[in-house]
Amino acid sequence: MSPKFEVYKDAAGKFRFRLRADNNKIVAVGEAYEQHVSCINGIKSIQKNSNSEIEDLIIADRKVLNPKYQVFTDAAGKFRFHLKAANGEIIAQGEGYETKDGCLNGIEVVKKSADAQIEDSSVTPKSAEAEAEITLPKSNEETAQTEPGKPSEIENSKLKNQNALEKSRIVFVGNKSPMDYVMAIITGLSANNVKEITLKARGQAITTAVDAAEVTRNRFLKNLKVSKISIGTEEMPPREGETRARMVSTMEIVLTKE
Repeated sequence: MSPKFEVYKDAAGKFRFRLRADNNKIVAVGEAYEQHVSCINGIKSIQKNSNSEIEDLIIADRKVLNPKYQVFTDAAGKFRFHLKAANGEIIAQGEGYETKDGCLNGIEVVKKSADAQIEDSSVTPKSAEAEAEITLPKSNEETAQTEPGKPSEIENSKLKNQNALEKSRIVFVGNKSPMDYVMAIITGLSANNVKEITLKARGQAITTAVDAAEVTRNRFLKNLKVSKISIGTEEMPPREGETRARMVSTMEIVLTKE
């Protein structure tokens, strides 16, 4: 199997992550987070700092500046490591090892596995949709006469919308950070049968949409591809103090799971 970060909720309802190596063993775990996005940012910090130097606290041979790995022994005499970010915060801790060589090998595994994909079981599809600003296709409420025994246009429309719902999601990109929309993409694609997600942005939010798409594809879902990009303009009503309508650039990015 491939290495992966597992995101989950603990018994206290807090968000946590753990890194599993390709042999399915847990090599590092994160802290408890109140917010889902903070947990994802913790993984991002590991990816950023995974190639840091090692400071051996057992022999105290030299000091290393943050970010860094620190190797030490716990109260039970086992060898452990943790990874500190540039601000000195511990962002990941290793398991207990019987030998120092085993502990150092665990650090090497973290370095090699830092770009692993994320498997997220902490957010249900329903809550994810509300949290991620995902919109669902709406049914057509127009009435129509049909022959007895045949589905009406309303029923046909609902069936079509249901099929669309099972295959795609739409994320409207606004003024939040790119990582918020990265999570929108990940949670949207975590629903059953969803293979496609569309990012819609206009004006300054276009840059955020592009960043979110690229971060998701390059760091989290490497089987995701850009299947379509559409650009255009929209007429917006005049702002306060203005007398004319204004034109705003728009972009749609369609992401598809291979």
